Amino acid sequence: MANIRSLAQLRALLLDMESELGLIDLTPVEKDVFYAISEVTIGEPPVARSEAIRSHPLTVTIPQATFHRAIRSLVDRGYIQHAPDSRAGLYIIPVATASG
Repeated sequence: MANIRSLAQLRALLLDMESELGLIDLTPVEKDVFYAISEVTIGEPPVARSEAIRSHPLTVTIPQATFHRAIRSLVDRGYIQHAPDSRAGLYIIPVATASG
């Protein structure tokens, strides 16, 4: 029972952090895609490749159409952007979003 209580406390902490960072209005899929992007960004400036996002443990089971809808929604809402001067499938987290 202690493990479940600890898990509940972690979940409450996550909810508080998501609220502070302005992520509370995202759907669960959008959050998972956003978290995956933040973990797979590489280089300078930090860029996330669509293939890397798609293969992340948080997103690998998301149906392809749902994944692409989440990406489009995150772009439309300003949480992520297409990487400048690059081909399709590369994304960045804007500085204002990344800093919370």
